[in-house]
Amino acid sequence: MLLSVQTGDVVDDLGFEAGYRLLRDCGFEAIDWNIDHAWDQGKIRRGELSGCVFEKSPEDVLAYYADELAEIRKNGLVITQAHAPFPAYVKGVPGLENYAAEMYRGCIRLCQAVGCKNLIVHGISRNYNEPERTAQEIWEKNLALYTALLPALEGTDVTVCLENLFVGGTPVTEGVCSDPHEAVEMIDTLNQRAGRECFGLCLDTGHLNLLHRNIYTYVSLLGKRIKALHIHDNDGVSDQHLMPFVGTFRWNDFLQALKDVGYEGDLSFETFAQVRSNRMDPEFIPPFLRAIAGVGQVFRSRLQGE
Repeated sequence: MLLSVQTGDVVDDLGFEAGYRLLRDCGFEAIDWNIDHAWDQGKIRRGELSGCVFEKSPEDVLAYYADELAEIRKNGLVITQAHAPFPAYVKGVPGLENYAAEMYRGCIRLCQAVGCKNLIVHGISRNYNEPERTAQEIWEKNLALYTALLPALEGTDVTVCLENLFVGGTPVTEGVCSDPHEAVEMIDTLNQRAGRECFGLCLDTGHLNLLHRNIYTYVSLLGKRIKALHIHDNDGVSDQHLMPFVGTFRWNDFLQALKDVGYEGDLSFETFAQVRSNRMDPEFIPPFLRAIAGVGQVFRSRLQGE
């Protein structure tokens, strides 16, 4: 059970050499790799479906990431999970779902090449601006998106992780997999289509808190389907991505639920907003990173019964 942290925004701000060295020195053993930065969300939302590195051959993709991978390895960090680009669907952008699926297949090939076991791929949610979309239509879109990844998953050790999402607005509303029963059904359906277990869930604590889901019930229902985590806190109103215990999430319930279902994955923190350089002076970033890693050490001890 490794202590992991998302690479953005620290590595984005400091660069590969200083960024990965800082993550190592602050106590992290692994990373959640932000390869979602491979495309520009603004361009995607405008329908400009080109320019993503995953359009290239597997060899060219590896060459593109070679310098970054060298720094990751030099610092002894393990890539426990990676975050694929998103969104996979935007109203009025034809062809995006097929384009996204092709880029995700490239992400899977990269994960296999670098030994990353989990790839988080956001599903498609029903948005405020599409009241005409039925729940069945959204279900079918998601099944089609993830089923399109099966050829790339064949012969790999990569697990594609869905995520419990929310839809932004005032107030926020439920997104795909926010209902644990829906998440169970979708993951089981996909694994049945695959003929093996190659889909799971990345459980996002911040999203659970925003939607005021019962933590113990959600984790208990998903059980061993939970393969990865996005650990962060918020005030229950906005998606703040802060370190644990500065928001309103019930961490004791979360840890007890993980222990009871026998969670065997890593502890990955998605706390990038806590340590952004535009949030605090640079000299304060290392103490906060060390504090986040320290929380992870306590979490690990409690889950492993030490």
